[in-house]
Amino acid sequence: MRFASDGRQALLRWLPAIFFAVTIFMFSSRPGKEISDSYHSLSAAVRSISPASSQQAPASSPKIDWLKVGHGIGYFCLGFTVLYALTTRSHWSPLAALVICSLYAITDELHQAMIPGRSAASRDVVLDSLAALTGIIILSRVMKWKSRATTRQGSAG
Repeated sequence: MRFASDGRQALLRWLPAIFFAVTIFMFSSRPGKEISDSYHSLSAAVRSISPASSQQAPASSPKIDWLKVGHGIGYFCLGFTVLYALTTRSHWSPLAALVICSLYAITDELHQAMIPGRSAASRDVVLDSLAALTGIIILSRVMKWKSRATTRQGSAG
């Protein structure tokens, strides 16, 4: 009976990664016009709450590409959660998580190429993979820190 509960626990560990993969897919399914409209609405909202909303923004003010920010956040979370799902597997888990996320980024770009007003870009695959790698590194460091803390507590007692 232990095997069934282990299988259930493994499935539960994958749920956050599945959630982020589906979320990325849903956002990638939006046509270019819809994204453009959302981008303009978001920019207008940011300008309306900005202290300099009544003035022209200085030429040196940064332009925020909200689409890239969204990709970065989504793939950061995907990398983090895929590693979480693989954590108990082996020391190869971080590499496996990066490969899974990078392959997903490739399929995401191919999917976007079929959406009206969207296109595929290899640069986006690289950026998405780097965002996933950042999430993987952070979770790896947290797990190492936690493991060392647990080892120290065990040896002290």
